[in-house]
Amino acid sequence: MAQTAPEAEADRPANPAPVVSNDAPGAQDIVVTGTAIRGVAPIGSNLVSVGLEAIEKTAPVNLSQLVNTVPALSTAGSLAQGENAYSYYSPQIHSLAGSSSNTTLVIVDGLRLPGGGTQFSQTDPNIIPVSAIQRVEVLADGASSVYGSDAVAGVVNFITRRTFDGLDANFQYGWADHYRSKSGNLIWGKTWGTGGVYVAGAWTEQSTLLNRYRSFSSLGDYRGVGGSNNNSFQCSPATIQVTGVSSGTVPSGVFLSPGATGTVANTQANAPCNTSIYNTLVPGQGRGNVMMKVVNDFSDKLTVTYMLNYNRQKTHSPNGPGNLTNAAAFGPNSGKGGQINPFFIAPAGAPNATQQSITWLATTPDGNYGEVESQSDVIYTTAVADYKINSNWTVTLSDAFGWNRSALNTINGFCTACAMLALNGTAQSSGSTTASDIAGQNVIALNLPLTTANALDVWNPVGSNRTSPAVLRSLYRANSENTNYNTFNQIRLNVQGSLFDLPAGPLKVAMGGEYYWQSQTQKITGSNNTGPTTTGSNFRVYNYSRKIKSVYAEAYIPVISPEMDVPLAYRVDLSAAVRYDSFSDVGDTTNPKFAATWEIIRGLKVRGNWSKSFVAPPIGVIGDPTQGYLYASGSIGTNGVISVPTANYPSVVNIPGAVAANTNNPCTMSVAVCQIGQGNTGLRRQLGGGFTNEVPQKGRSWSIGVDFTPQFLPGLVVAGTFFHNTFIGGVSSPSPSAIVNSAGLRNLLTLCPSSCTQAQIDSFANIANGATISGSVPPNVYYLIDQSSRNALNLVVEGVDGQFTYSSDLGNIGRVTIGTAFTYFTKFRQNFGGGTDFSILNTSGYNTTFPSVQFKNRAQLGWALDGISLDLFWNHVGPYRNWISTSVAPITVDSAGNPTGGGDRVAAGNTFDLHAQYEFGGENFTRGWQLFVDIQNLLDADPPFYNGNTNGILGGAWGYNGFVSNPLGRLVSIGARIKF
Repeated sequence: MAQTAPEAEADRPANPAPVVSNDAPGAQDIVVTGTAIRGVAPIGSNLVSVGLEAIEKTAPVNLSQLVNTVPALSTAGSLAQGENAYSYYSPQIHSLAGSSSNTTLVIVDGLRLPGGGTQFSQTDPNIIPVSAIQRVEVLADGASSVYGSDAVAGVVNFITRRTFDGLDANFQYGWADHYRSKSGNLIWGKTWGTGGVYVAGAWTEQSTLLNRYRSFSSLGDYRGVGGSNNNSFQCSPATIQVTGVSSGTVPSGVFLSPGATGTVANTQANAPCNTSIYNTLVPGQGRGNVMMKVVNDFSDKLTVTYMLNYNRQKTHSPNGPGNLTNAAAFGPNSGKGGQINPFFIAPAGAPNATQQSITWLATTPDGNYGEVESQSDVIYTTAVADYKINSNWTVTLSDAFGWNRSALNTINGFCTACAMLALNGTAQSSGSTTASDIAGQNVIALNLPLTTANALDVWNPVGSNRTSPAVLRSLYRANSENTNYNTFNQIRLNVQGSLFDLPAGPLKVAMGGEYYWQSQTQKITGSNNTGPTTTGSNFRVYNYSRKIKSVYAEAYIPVISPEMDVPLAYRVDLSAAVRYDSFSDVGDTTNPKFAATWEIIRGLKVRGNWSKSFVAPPIGVIGDPTQGYLYASGSIGTNGVISVPTANYPSVVNIPGAVAANTNNPCTMSVAVCQIGQGNTGLRRQLGGGFTNEVPQKGRSWSIGVDFTPQFLPGLVVAGTFFHNTFIGGVSSPSPSAIVNSAGLRNLLTLCPSSCTQAQIDSFANIANGATISGSVPPNVYYLIDQSSRNALNLVVEGVDGQFTYSSDLGNIGRVTIGTAFTYFTKFRQNFGGGTDFSILNTSGYNTTFPSVQFKNRAQLGWALDGISLDLFWNHVGPYRNWISTSVAPITVDSAGNPTGGGDRVAAGNTFDLHAQYEFGGENFTRGWQLFVDIQNLLDADPPFYNGNTNGILGGAWGYNGFVSNPLGRLVSIGARIKF
């Protein structure tokens, strides 16, 4: 649905936004979000609009920062830098899933965007320069009847300016503690009698922020603030478990250094080393884009609009040091011959040790541990031709084409196999000289005999370490590349007009067809676990394609008009829409929508709608059957500590090393929750949806609302919407917490108290069908956990979206604006696999890819006089419960194993933003220029403590919830807007 917003359309404020009404100026010329009929606002829905005034007062460096001011979005309040946690750069409405479930459709001028990223082919609206945006419309209702797949939770439509005349440039510089940002936005345009052309561009640079510069992300041991010990046994020099002695008894426990005379129990509570100080909290990001748009009326019947956009963005994230966990090392008298490490040191408390299991942090003198970088290049173009057949009927042909190349690369990362080869002469953590280093093949890498020239010293710290420079250099020579190519083409033919006149006005219809094709190629290169990637790499290619044929129809039916003078019915409008989609890979689907608006008196409306919608599984999540259904963001490899309820898994008490959660005490049946997997002794798989027979995800939604814009009090807008969404068969990779606590998923965890057999491991890893295990398998595997993509999630979500604003001109005092916008969930229930449903309302972490925090609010107090304006914003996230598996307080469960309560309480988050602006008046060339200061998080408040990590692809850290909190602290930006 191409947008043809008028050149001088009146701006609409953002928070809260007024409801779009049919009698708004110019409405007869506007196509808005949620309907295919020009000149009609979406019946029965509340359309939240963020316009030019809000853009100026938010001073966003990108579109993600702008939409994050809308409380209905899951990312509201989070940092708009780097990828969102599990949804690339794509906003999500009402927390209705993220990741591969992607239930929010993101479009530009009513047309689809190319997919991007290296996971789920999701959209990045930031490819469009902010300066090109006229407004952003958020429709929080099902809309598959108009748009097809993905519009279950709703639609976010970025509407660009139709034309622009003149030059407008915006530059700003921002700083926070150990953080800097720079950005510029520019638009130049020229109009003529029949149209116009403009070019818009943007450039941003946002610096890297390291964990160590924020106390909440770098504590390591969080027990002092009510959390758990997140330290590690990965230390330099290594921590040691003795596994062989020349005489006597093998001591139990862990020596915390070679000089230690005693041991501690191998439990998380005793982990001594804080490795978080080496990690990246926020990746550095740079982005540049440029967009050209041309519109021209070739006659009074034909109008053609063409847009061309190019975008490049890069992120940069320094790596922390690599590590070895429970790796075998052999010393004198071990009988291992050439595998004896010449640097071997027995711990002071066990001088007769001949074999060890070491856990080591690979620090280096220069502190250079490589980096992870991403890059995305996008070409996006649209062409729209509008032809007026007559005064009533118009035919529109739209075409959108996009190409995206997204790459995620590791450069000079840690080479685990290289370290193993230098430690024990093999690429195996067990030190086996006969086990294959590539699962399913007979490939064995050896580095024998070990000498002082080729061996690794893990017993001495940096400064006195005896490893040769050549071996040290080889430790950080692992490179990997994950490159995704996404291409799409969307062609739509739309015919609309008035069929005939009813007493209340013309019955308008729109009908048409659409053809859409998409292709995706994933190319992945990485280590094959035999040594450096220059000599030992694997290469995978995944190819996917999809074609969709669609037809649709929509009718707008005016029932009562103001001219009919019906009591208590100023205006009544109905609408009905239906769409049929035929997919080349997942079948057919039909989705209707019905809606009504009843304006009781002028300015008082009641509205409602009901719809069916759907989400087709992303093509990149199906998996490649020739490779055991592996896919780009899936893998099979070792896994660490998980918390397991004894009531659901009684045999957990028999797992070696099992302890009561967050203690050193042995696990017994009297303990509610135990922890296993210390030292990465579990195996995890995440295969594609083809392995689990995924099908399309379905949505059912309805909403009812009231809008109040009284004629007697101009400037007052009040709107409230009660919404209901049912989401069936959401594609998800269940979290460990969901698996162990939900009856419907309990079979996805297998415990092996006596260690899993090789046959179990091979079957679990789907080796026979072409899958492979990443890295080496530990000598003992005590659990298998299946997090493969599947139709696991069913949700029922209800709540209220509310908004209020009042703006009044008080004469010499100035114009004062007050307002608020909020989302309040009243129900958030789910089940897995059709099992017993349960509530996750006001929690975060149980579903790893989206939160269900009950209350979010953004309020505004503004004042303006004689070119000076001040706007204060209050951002509030209500308190909630941490239901991630790492919560200190156990999650309580019912007899079916479903959660009922417990978890850590997370405090409310409150931040304040201040925007101060001065606009020059007068009649000289500076008229309309602006200077501004924008302060986000005015009081420099830390995020509320969250005992877990919500990181996505890059960045993130323990100690805060990245879904709803911003880790930057106070960010002060100064800027200028220049207009000619």
